[in-house]
Amino acid sequence: MRKLITILILTLTAISCGKIKDAHNTLNDIETFINERPDSALTILDSFDTSLLENKSIWAHHSLLHAQAKDKCYIDETDDSLMTQVVNYYEGKRDKEKLFKAYYYLGRIQHNAGNYTESMLSYTRAEQLTNEIEDDFSKGLLYAQLGMLHLEYYDYDRSLEAYTYALGNYILSNKVTHQYYTKLNIGHVYHEQKLYSQAEEMYKHVLEWAYDNNIDYLCVEAIEFLITLYDETDRTQLGIELLNSKYGARCPESLYTIRAKAYEAALLGNKQANEIIENNAWMLSKTITDTINNYYYQYRIHKLLGNYKEASVIYENIYHIQDTLTVAAYKRPLLTTKNSYLQAENDYMQLVLRSNRAILAFIVFITLSVIIGLCILFKRRLDLKQTEIIRYVEIAKDMEHTLISKTIEVEKISKEMGVLDNELRNSSNEIASMMRKQYELLNKLTNTYYETHVCNKDKEAIYKQVSTEIKRLGSDHKAIQQLEALVNRYQSNIMQVIRHNLPNMNDIDYVILCYLCAGFSAKAISIFTGVTTNYIYVKKSRIKVEVMKLSPEIRDLILTAICSQ
Repeated sequence: MRKLITILILTLTAISCGKIKDAHNTLNDIETFINERPDSALTILDSFDTSLLENKSIWAHHSLLHAQAKDKCYIDETDDSLMTQVVNYYEGKRDKEKLFKAYYYLGRIQHNAGNYTESMLSYTRAEQLTNEIEDDFSKGLLYAQLGMLHLEYYDYDRSLEAYTYALGNYILSNKVTHQYYTKLNIGHVYHEQKLYSQAEEMYKHVLEWAYDNNIDYLCVEAIEFLITLYDETDRTQLGIELLNSKYGARCPESLYTIRAKAYEAALLGNKQANEIIENNAWMLSKTITDTINNYYYQYRIHKLLGNYKEASVIYENIYHIQDTLTVAAYKRPLLTTKNSYLQAENDYMQLVLRSNRAILAFIVFITLSVIIGLCILFKRRLDLKQTEIIRYVEIAKDMEHTLISKTIEVEKISKEMGVLDNELRNSSNEIASMMRKQYELLNKLTNTYYETHVCNKDKEAIYKQVSTEIKRLGSDHKAIQQLEALVNRYQSNIMQVIRHNLPNMNDIDYVILCYLCAGFSAKAISIFTGVTTNYIYVKKSRIKVEVMKLSPEIRDLILTAICSQ
């Protein structure tokens, strides 16, 4: 029974996992066509299996796509509670694309509800993620909304900057219609800044493209903006001509066309011109801006027809409405200031966080660098010590080998000569005794090194003792004099011959020659004298050059003595 329950649980789990995977695939598929067919995406999302929404990941993705589809279908959502939860969910995830969209659609919902400050803050947080996402089209949508919101606050510089960024991202994403709609908005910003020539140029550019590509709604907006611009610059006649051109044929009846036709009738002297506005324009008015523009046209028409009393009454109405608009205009910069403060506060917190992280990383880096540097230095010192120990031990071995070689050579000569002269035998014993006495300690240290070569501590002790002994021998003037006396005694006064025939050499050169005549190697002489082996070889070569100038007998004697090693 227990086994059956386990199998049932595993089966249900597998089915559940399969459904969750299918749900993720469905949502990913919707994401590929939601911008082009938002109505189809909304239909699928509305019919989604609600039991699958118990999975947090599916719920968050579904909610985000649902908000996107409704926004694309011009269904204005005003309750931001659900999208706030979606933002909180993606804040804890690594998916920056979805977090960006969550902030963007949260801002859209807040904008729909008239919460401009909260909307601006959400857009700002989305903007901070733009460097971490690759969706240029979504970036364009964000900057377009920022441009619109800044325009609401009469912050024209920021609005123009945002629209310019939006245009750049639409170009990167190859969204041509969005590009021209953004250009229309840029023209509107120029218009609000009273840069009429730049605004007119941009409006005409958009109008021509929209007309050629049969984009009627964009064509109508460009015409209406141009009519408004011509009215503000006292060129209403140009607006009338525009409506009567090929472009005007695309423009259905609206407040702009009605007012333009009424003004054209007044120009022709038609006394019923104001009735055109009274009977048609007021029914289409929806905003306070529409109202003030209707009054403004009526004022101009009455003035044009000579009805100055009626024009004066309408002018007072315009004055009162403008007073109301002025008060509202003064209030809005306060909202801009509040938003700037919130944005600056958020930027400051992010900066503090990044700064603390940078300081911590710097401290860790410095600590690790110091530790690694000390380890490398310590290792290098150990390697140098080891190298020096090996070098001195090799020198000791070389000196011992030299001693043995000399001893063997003496014995060989003795055997060949037969019986040695007593004086020669005594001299040989004297040299051997002296040499053994000088190298007795080195021989013992070498033997000790051989027996304890695994222990680095013993090596270092031997190294110190060998170094001390060798330096003592090299600095013992009495021993050097004794060695020179022995060399003279048993090598035909060779040192006296050298000093007599080569009088221009310094003391160290004579010492080097003495060691050479005694049979020491260049390495041993280098240790005794403190000069480099290169110096010894160079000095030896130069002495040979000088010796070659001497008589053959002396030359051969000296060369035989110094070239034995």
